[in-house]
Amino acid sequence: MLVAAAAVAGAALAVSLLDAREAGARFAADVQPIFDAKCVSCHPVAYPYLDLRRGRSYDELVRVNAETKPAFYRVLPGRPELSYLLTHPPDSSLRDLLTGDEQATIAAWIRAGARND
Repeated sequence: MLVAAAAVAGAALAVSLLDAREAGARFAADVQPIFDAKCVSCHPVAYPYLDLRRGRSYDELVRVNAETKPAFYRVLPGRPELSYLLTHPPDSSLRDLLTGDEQATIAAWIRAGARND
């Protein structure tokens, strides 16, 4: 019985932390720094169809059709599982470019509505 109560409390804490991350995922403070550190060396230089530099990236992502798959939005607010930014297979040499935490932060921002905040 005590073990079950501890498991329930642990699960509640995990959900609480996830909710806090999702509620706190902000574009300027959390998502753009990921792009700055990991993406802007190639976007737009090697991939001119997507500019992820600060001041340009939001307008290039949210509700914009993916250049390589126009049937998909790059970012569909509220739906990370349908956002091309997270679902397209990256170049195999870049598969591990973003950490799991970075991917989760971007997904949380999208799930929370992909606001420009």
